[in-house]
Amino acid sequence: MVDHLLLAYVHGRLRQIKQTGDFSPFGNVSVIAVGDFYQLPPVKGKPLYSSQVGVDLWCHFSVVQLTTVVRQKDSVFAELLNRLRVRSRDTPMLESDVHILKSCETGEESSALHIFPTNRKVNEHNLKQLCRTCPDPVTIEAQDFMNNRSTGKLELMAGHHSAALDTSLEETLSLGPDARVMLCKNVDVEDGLVNGACGTVTHIQLRQGDNFPQTVYVKFDDEKIGSQRRKKRSHAAVACRLSTAIDPVEEKATKRGGLRRQFPLKLAWACTVHKVQGLTVDRAVVCLEKVFAPGQAYVALSRVRDLSGLIIMNFKEKSIYCKDTIKEALDRMPPFLIEQPRPSLDTPTLSVYLMNVQNLSRHLMDLVSCTQHLQPTCIAVTETWLTAHSSLDGVQIDGYSFHSRPRALCYSSSHPKLLELQALEHGGVGLYRPADSDCDILQAPDLDLECLVCLWNKFNIVMAVIYRPPRYPNSLFKQNLQRLLRWLNPISDTIVVMGDFNENILTGSSICKLMGSKGFDQLVTQASTEKGTLIDHIYVRSRQFAVECAVMPTYFSDHEGILCSFRAGGDQGQLEELDTWFELDDVEFEDVEGMFEDDLD
Repeated sequence: MVDHLLLAYVHGRLRQIKQTGDFSPFGNVSVIAVGDFYQLPPVKGKPLYSSQVGVDLWCHFSVVQLTTVVRQKDSVFAELLNRLRVRSRDTPMLESDVHILKSCETGEESSALHIFPTNRKVNEHNLKQLCRTCPDPVTIEAQDFMNNRSTGKLELMAGHHSAALDTSLEETLSLGPDARVMLCKNVDVEDGLVNGACGTVTHIQLRQGDNFPQTVYVKFDDEKIGSQRRKKRSHAAVACRLSTAIDPVEEKATKRGGLRRQFPLKLAWACTVHKVQGLTVDRAVVCLEKVFAPGQAYVALSRVRDLSGLIIMNFKEKSIYCKDTIKEALDRMPPFLIEQPRPSLDTPTLSVYLMNVQNLSRHLMDLVSCTQHLQPTCIAVTETWLTAHSSLDGVQIDGYSFHSRPRALCYSSSHPKLLELQALEHGGVGLYRPADSDCDILQAPDLDLECLVCLWNKFNIVMAVIYRPPRYPNSLFKQNLQRLLRWLNPISDTIVVMGDFNENILTGSSICKLMGSKGFDQLVTQASTEKGTLIDHIYVRSRQFAVECAVMPTYFSDHEGILCSFRAGGDQGQLEELDTWFELDDVEFEDVEGMFEDDLD
């Protein structure tokens, strides 16, 4: 139901809100569009999958096919609907499907919602039910206003606007107690009073000497709808205690500024297919006579939860069809989830999930959602945004023990640039390790790096998690990174340095060259951010382990996650002797701190 014009409005508004100086789509905000092109297209606009002259915002979207059916729990009915959804005009229906649908053509009378393709049939059924249910209905004529050219003020008209095409409000509305109604526009979204909400009229409050009612009370099918309004404005009558007061609203009715005042209600014993798209009901009567658009029949039939609640009128096989070009359009869209399975290592000895979370407290549940199916041995996080005073109780994950290294505790130098970094908010790194693991958090010397180091004793793997802020001078960072490497070298033959280095390898990286000169392999080969940059690096130097990395898409950060798996049995001959790089044959572990006498000031 969304067209290119509405998407352009969203794009423009987001650019205003985000104050982006360029023309990046949607103000660089991630947009998730959820829907089904096989259902009804926009009433007046072109569907998004159709080609667009000029700027085509839809071309920036990729697609994910959802497979779980939520509305229908009956697998037979759900599978039947899936076949009807994609059926072309020229494809015969399965005999079993025809038999099931014809069995719903019972001819019985029902008080359930009736769904028709056309407004004429809807109006006929609603009028019939109104006469049957409400012998003395109240007829509410809309109050239409127009501009007085002399005074410039709005004046009440004697009749109605001749062409009120810009309003959803009824010109004439007939109601009575027990009438089925539906809201025809949003009244209070937060309170559930939205377009399409259905209920039953319980009372119409009239003014003395005025044919236009003051309030219409509606008991909505869902008791949650209007609950906040009922707390403020409850009806005195016991029979109406769950009824919500609906007041008249005003809406622009003509292009010349004409206004209409009316209750935002319409009769709802019957609705058009367009009106019920998105609705779920237990029972419905669906008429397939005069279906005039692809997808109409599928939308109508799929409103009910199971076959027992479906009655069909005028079943016609030819009424059930889709638009053939939809499949072609979906096939052309790039997939969001690229077929990249987890690393192919059969039984990893150790697995690490690296993620720039950009506020761990806010995104803890998102992090859990992205990792629970992977079951990594540990989770390394950068940009935790935790402070030295942050409570860690709110960032725990079941089965793991969390260790934090906030930015404020990482810098001790008097170097002006580092003092600036220390004063900035955000940053910081952290590590989730199994609660019962043989993994020690090592106390590193003062390295002036946002860094946390751990040692996996069982595997003899030392791992450093790093975050380099964009404002950290590259030359100074590399000096301190080399100090870290010199300290790590005597601890283990397998060293892993990972994190967000804020340097794009795809366009050239002096950090990557430095690490390569020290015998490290950088294992991330795909872009690690939505902008197409590779700034999350994993450097490994090992003789004992074969290591693989895979970029895993995420939904909550502009960084992707990276899963790194280790398996015992690496290539013993692929590395040269480590001592030739570091020349540390005679350095004892206790003497390492003597390396850090460099004055960075």
